[in-house]
Amino acid sequence: MDVDNSSGLIQDFESALQSLGLRCAIRHEHQPAPHKGKALPAGLCAVYVFTLSSTYGAKTQAGANRALKVGKAGINCSARFQSQHYSPKAAPSTLAATLLKTRVLWPYIGIKSLDELIVRSWIEQNTDRDNFLIRAEDGHLLGKLETYLKAMLGPVFEGGTE
Repeated sequence: MDVDNSSGLIQDFESALQSLGLRCAIRHEHQPAPHKGKALPAGLCAVYVFTLSSTYGAKTQAGANRALKVGKAGINCSARFQSQHYSPKAAPSTLAATLLKTRVLWPYIGIKSLDELIVRSWIEQNTDRDNFLIRAEDGHLLGKLETYLKAMLGPVFEGGTE
């Protein structure tokens, strides 16, 4: 399954929760390339997914809509949600920092050259971003949603890096 089938992902996750006696309403938001980070809406938490855009990804070995990164932002993590993944210096686990340090995967995702000055622009121009938003009251389920989406989407940049 890929993030293009967001309604299927949400429906399957909600079914999995119901089997555990849990419920959670999820709102999906798609930001196609080119996109800009935006603030986490008040009262919400999110799991976000960066994927290669269909146009850019079609020219790569990885392919269109290939998930690169899945992460989460709790109620007090608007900076993580809005801007940190676009900056290589914000934290070692951001998409920008990971892209710069995993050069071995550049041919797979179609990168010929990348540095700190252009990594933000590369992310904005070549990736889509999908946000799966839940109410703060359901924040205790945020980790479960992140785990589920990681399992279903198999992002390139999860686990160890160089």
